[in-house]
Amino acid sequence: MKDLITHPQGRHIYIWRFLALNRHDKKAKPCRLSVEASTEREARCILAPHFILSLAVRLPAPEELS
Repeated sequence: MKDLITHPQGRHIYIWRFLALNRHDKKAKPCRLSVEASTEREARCILAPHFILSLAVRLPAPEELS
């Protein structure tokens, strides 16, 4: 299945921000987490083992200087 979030001209990196709750601490307060990834699925795979996530925003990542 094609990932529809990926840019059609190639893989671009985005900053994905989530509202997150720690899965292992029932008294934890929500916090904001950011991760760089090409797709939302990839970003969630990085954080999901430790946090319950709610997507907040996708931002373009700053371009790397060559």
